[in-house]
Amino acid sequence: MKTFSKKIIVLFICLMPLIAVSQETKTSTEAPAATRSQRQKAKKKWKEDRIIERDNKKAIKDHHKRIQTKKTLKDMKKEKRKSDRLRDNKKKNFFMRLFNKE
Repeated sequence: MKTFSKKIIVLFICLMPLIAVSQETKTSTEAPAATRSQRQKAKKKWKEDRIIERDNKKAIKDHHKRIQTKKTLKDMKKEKRKSDRLRDNKKKNFFMRLFNKE
């Protein structure tokens, strides 16, 4: 009798995690998945926001250029040309060269 009761207790202990896991399931209170129209509205709003953000960045950049003196603008142009020229002589990234199809 003792071995039988020990086997039942061991079996019960082994099955205990399964019982505990089944009790932890929660009812979903989340809203159902977004419908297609909602996703389209969200995408449209995101695009509009992105356009507005780009316009703001461009306005800031234009304002920055506008407040510079003529000499500073010339220096900025000169530095930009210089950096472009130096950047053109650099090798591509290692991974770009490795996976290039050419």
